[in-house]
Amino acid sequence: MTANSSEPIDLDALATKFRQWRAQHKTPGTVIAAHREVLLERVVQSMTFEGEPITVIRLKVLLNQTDQWAKKQES
Repeated sequence: MTANSSEPIDLDALATKFRQWRAQHKTPGTVIAAHREVLLERVVQSMTFEGEPITVIRLKVLLNQTDQWAKKQES
């Protein structure tokens, strides 16, 4: 189901999927955790789209280096 699809959207299926999602994400904390799980993958997809391919592993390394640098600056 994409925005450019010529097929009509099945609203009942979409509503069912949304109800299932809401049942799994009843608190802001669970929503935040769900977003954190996919955040790095979304960044990788976006960077690849922009012509700057990177892997999730490399992104994690870079983020860890940034965290270490920030901790040194705080001290």
